[in-house]
Amino acid sequence: MIVDANNVLSVFAGLTAREQKQVYRNALRKAARILTAETKVQLRSIVGSKVNSRNRWNGKTLGSGIKLRVDREATEAKVHIMGDFRLKFFEKGTAVRTLRRNGANRGAMSAHYFFRTAKTNKETEVFNSMDNLIMESINRIVNR
Repeated sequence: MIVDANNVLSVFAGLTAREQKQVYRNALRKAARILTAETKVQLRSIVGSKVNSRNRWNGKTLGSGIKLRVDREATEAKVHIMGDFRLKFFEKGTAVRTLRRNGANRGAMSAHYFFRTAKTNKETEVFNSMDNLIMESINRIVNR
């Protein structure tokens, strides 16, 4: 069965509550992956190939700090960069850092705003693709 845009709502109403939630969850997850991928591209443009190199104290990469989560009720998807605290310093920058005891200058990091740039670049694409992703999920469930 092929579902077109005209009868999506009628087919969606015919699904069970569990299937409806699954449709929304899949669409939200796929839309959030678009933003996650763009965020990793923007981070790679700042850090370079170091985005995939493992850290020596916990074995994680900088790219693994970009997280996505869809809540249980499938009402929202969250993409954040706080999976690795170091990403905050690349996003927001730091003030000039000096040591208290001898005043040694440790420098400052300028803000690069890779996450904000990714959000603005992909915002319209994410919201426009939601309808298509919901129709694909409905088709997949109906065709089972």
